[in-house]
Amino acid sequence: MSTENTLQNTPQNDLQIEQQGALGIISLDRVASLNALSLDMIHGIQLQLENWQNKDEIQAVLIKSNSPKAFCAGGDIRYLYDSYKNGNEDYKAYFQSEYDMLNAIRAYPKPIIVFLDGYVLGGGFGLAQACHIIVSSEKSRFAMPETAIGFFPDVAATHFLSRLDDIGVYMAITGDQISSSDALHLDLIDYHVPSEKLANLQMALSQAKTLNKEDIQQLIAQFITRPEQSQLSLISETIRKHFGFESLEEIENSLANEQDEQNQEWASKTLNTLQQRSLTAKQASLKLQHIGRGLSLPQCMQIERDLQDVWFEHGDIVEGVRALIVDKDKQPKWQQSSPILDKILAELG
Repeated sequence: MSTENTLQNTPQNDLQIEQQGALGIISLDRVASLNALSLDMIHGIQLQLENWQNKDEIQAVLIKSNSPKAFCAGGDIRYLYDSYKNGNEDYKAYFQSEYDMLNAIRAYPKPIIVFLDGYVLGGGFGLAQACHIIVSSEKSRFAMPETAIGFFPDVAATHFLSRLDDIGVYMAITGDQISSSDALHLDLIDYHVPSEKLANLQMALSQAKTLNKEDIQQLIAQFITRPEQSQLSLISETIRKHFGFESLEEIENSLANEQDEQNQEWASKTLNTLQQRSLTAKQASLKLQHIGRGLSLPQCMQIERDLQDVWFEHGDIVEGVRALIVDKDKQPKWQQSSPILDKILAELG
C-alpha cells in the first residue's frame, strides 16, 4: 500500500493532524509552552480520536510532539490559576475534560502509540501512560512534580505510581525526575528507541499494510536498542529503606539519619527537596500512594477528581502557582494544615 499523506493544520487547538498510510498522527504543537495541555488541546485530541474511530482507513494512532525539548510538560496550570482567581469554575471543567480524554484513550478500540522524546511531566506523564504502546528515546525525563506547586500527582498517578510501591511514593512526594532507562526498568515505558531513529520508525509504521497491535510491536522491535543502565536501579534498596514508612515524619527522619556514607549525600539532597514541598501536598500524595495500591484504576481516578475539585479552595496549589509561575519569587508560603483536607484524607482510609 502506498503511503498517502494528508496534512491538516489546526492551529486553533495547538495540534497538528496528519494521516500517513493507515496511521493517524496527532502532534502536540504548543511548542513555546513545552506542550502544556490547554483545554483546546484536550478537546482536540478527543474529537480527533472520535473522528477516526469508525474510519477503516485509520488502523492505529500515533501521538507525538513537535517540540525538540518536550513531549508534554503537564497541564496548563496558569489557566487553572487564572480560572480560580477570576471566580469561575472552569478549572473543574478542565479536569473533567482531561479525565474524559484519558479514559477515551485507554478504551480506544485501535492501538494508540506514543513517542516520548523530551520532558514527560505531570499531565504529559498521565497522557503517555494512558496510551497502549509507549516508546521513549534516551532524551526523555519523567516526573510527577506536583508537590512543588502544592498539588498532588493526579492523572491516574494514584494508580500507575502506586504499582511501584515505595519507589512510587518516592516519585510522588519528591517530584524527582527519572531517565528513560529508569522508566524502562520500572515498566513505565514499553520500548526504548534512540531519538534519531524515531522518524524512521514513524515512516515504517506509515508504510505498513496492517497496523494491529502485534504488527506494531514487531515493527518497533526492529528499532529498539539497549539503554544505559538505570541509575534508579542502583539506589532502589536505599529508596525502599527510607520511603517504606507509613508517615511523612518517619520518612524524613529516616533520611535525616542515614548512616551509610555512600548514601548520605543522596539522602540529604532528597530531604532538602522534601522540606521545600507543601506539607499538605506531601501528606495527600503519600496517602494516595498507599491507598492506591488496593484500588482499581477507575477508583483511583475518581478519588483524584474528588480531591481536585476541593484543592483550589483548601490546598496549596494557588499559592504554589503564584510563587513559581506568576510572581516567580520562588518563596511559597505553605499552610501548616488544612482541616478540611485532613478530614477528607482521613475518610479515605
